[in-house]
Amino acid sequence: MLPLKDENPSGIKPIMTYFLIAINILCFIWQLTVGIDWSAYYFGFIPNLFFQDSARNFYRLFTSMFLHGGFTHIFGNMLYLFIFGDNIEAAFGRFKYLLMYLLWGITAVLLHSLINFGSAIPLIGASGAISGILGAYFVLFPNANILTLVFFFNIATVRRIKSFYYLGFWFLYQLIPASLGEISGVAYWAHIGGFIAGIIVALPLRSRILRKRREIYPYDWIYEEEDRFTFG
Repeated sequence: MLPLKDENPSGIKPIMTYFLIAINILCFIWQLTVGIDWSAYYFGFIPNLFFQDSARNFYRLFTSMFLHGGFTHIFGNMLYLFIFGDNIEAAFGRFKYLLMYLLWGITAVLLHSLINFGSAIPLIGASGAISGILGAYFVLFPNANILTLVFFFNIATVRRIKSFYYLGFWFLYQLIPASLGEISGVAYWAHIGGFIAGIIVALPLRSRILRKRREIYPYDWIYEEEDRFTFG
């Protein structure tokens, strides 16, 4: 499944989301000039180096989330950031959103490092931070439609899928191989950590954020049948 867009107007110009996308793309262009392997080794997050000398390797918590391993990697991450980021930026406000983005990214990196304590393989990518955005979106907008390109054997079709189901499936897709210990070069535990962190941050703010949104969009269709998804 590939998300194409969400039918969930944010009501703002998502300047911070655009800024994050631009920074990631500029960093990737820089990686292409210096070498992706070189940039990953010196600026990616390497668990065993971090636990050997956290002070000297602290910067890697931040730099690692702005690096990517290839065109497919950055395209996928920026697509998700573009589709889901604007609503979370509108919900939290620009600077809190940026703070949460960094916090979710760090949480994702740390959970990955705890699971892979002695690993010398660099972790790079914005997916941990973006997973936090997905977790917050899952809580705040469970009824929003995600226009999705669905592949079934050799057939591709576009379907509207509620974000509750789309993101729930996405989370299971991370959880199952992670719990089975699958080794594929994908940081599943970073995705899980970011997603859960996003849920934890959004849950206590959900009522206030949705009340504010109702004042702006009193007839918004995403609140239809909202009682089907009660998070407490």
